[in-house]
Amino acid sequence: MSTIHSRVTATTPGKVSTDLLLVGVFENSLRAGAAGLLDSSSGGQVSAQAQIENFTGKIGETSVQVGLKQVTAKRVLFFGLGAAGKLNENRLRDALVAAFKEVKRLKVTDVTVAEPSLTQGDLDLCRFAYLTAQVAVTVDYVINHYKTARGGHKPEVRLSKLVFLASLGQHQAVQSALDEGLVIGSSVNYARDLVNTPPCLMTPLKLADQARSVANRSNGAINLRVLGKTELEAHGFGGLLAVSQGSDQEPVLIEMNYYPQGADPSLTLAFIGKSVTFDSGGLDLKTADGMRNMKCDMAGGAATLAAVSAIAALGLPVRVMVLMAATENMTGPAAYKPGDVIIRTLGGLTVEVDNTDAEGRLTLADAIEWARRNGATHIVDAATLTGAVRMCCGSLGAGAFSNNQELLQRVLKAADGAGELLAALPFWDGFARANESSIADLKNSGGSSFGAGSATAAWFLRKFAADTPWVHMDIASVAFRESAQGADPAGGTGYGVRTFVEIARAFAGEK
Repeated sequence: MSTIHSRVTATTPGKVSTDLLLVGVFENSLRAGAAGLLDSSSGGQVSAQAQIENFTGKIGETSVQVGLKQVTAKRVLFFGLGAAGKLNENRLRDALVAAFKEVKRLKVTDVTVAEPSLTQGDLDLCRFAYLTAQVAVTVDYVINHYKTARGGHKPEVRLSKLVFLASLGQHQAVQSALDEGLVIGSSVNYARDLVNTPPCLMTPLKLADQARSVANRSNGAINLRVLGKTELEAHGFGGLLAVSQGSDQEPVLIEMNYYPQGADPSLTLAFIGKSVTFDSGGLDLKTADGMRNMKCDMAGGAATLAAVSAIAALGLPVRVMVLMAATENMTGPAAYKPGDVIIRTLGGLTVEVDNTDAEGRLTLADAIEWARRNGATHIVDAATLTGAVRMCCGSLGAGAFSNNQELLQRVLKAADGAGELLAALPFWDGFARANESSIADLKNSGGSSFGAGSATAAWFLRKFAADTPWVHMDIASVAFRESAQGADPAGGTGYGVRTFVEIARAFAGEK
């Protein structure tokens, strides 16, 4: 959870005792709202300084001012909200990211946010507070968990107190919104931590330990079951077991069930995350550069684990099953080989191994079948499945494929509401031909000559989803980045956590 604490107060902006007061300003409206009050009380200091700095209130602009007359805050940070009639959640996120990056640069621990002057058609105050808290937490994230004082590291000054100004009648609702934003932001950061953990410390069993910790913190809301190698063999998890053969780390299936009282028992969402804790490519070995960051190949699992933690913390009334088929893909003497036939997956289909680096679809195939056997009515998976998805989505978002248009639209809407870019990609029937095998039911790679690697991989998974409504999110393009982008630091981004929570929220709202 976040170490940032929040509260709401009704104090006027000029009388706030804080290290830094944040004031949102609509474009060319510096003399309106909270900014206008501060400008008036300071005898025009605010507008004069803004004019010197060319601050007009455009999104991304910030202006730090000190020594304002009649203002008790040590410093005031004005940040642009753009045109008043165009403010929406995505634009607000961009504005808040710019503001809290400045907070981080200033090394501030105590921040107060002035109540914005929202007009009809703009976001409501609670949503503004929710996004403020969420962005504050995710921008505050740091990756340097393994640096030491002996090595010369000095701990960063971190944000610890977030106060939001609101009228007395709105205190309770705004406080709830702040708390919810902190939960979601903290869950995104937790997923980032899992992905950024070195692979020697994030083995399949260590991932199961993380799931156990999440279940324990849920006070009984989440039930955990971990299937070890012996149980996987007994049940017939042929895909997962084959991928694990080259590693000395035993595979596990991690199953987490959040079945709250009052939830519709006829509806169970299964969230499945690819959980290959390190991917060397197997005997079809990756290049050194291609392997360097393959600790991120469990980013889908990290997203599902962090999401169910948030869903339970928020008490959403919907049944959620999370599955992580965790393994390494290594090159040991028992490693599965190109040309092998996995005699039987859990679903009963046989698979020819065309490429050992197309391992994720084998582990997911078994997880999807397990979900179907155990009552899942809707399945959404997130996987760093194919580098090919970058051809469509760059490093900005992810691609989606589905066998059910209704569920696909719901997932796309959830992603949009979460502020995570997700696009439906072509999923024509002809792509299925790439997975045809002369010796088995399927082969696990369409090969480079066919192209459309993301779609052919998705078609492989579709065979196992059968007629259960299913959406596959290929997040390889966005789960891990070499450099910071927006609110995301370099490294694990935590992509998918917010989308999974929004999917659960949407289904919970149908009661």
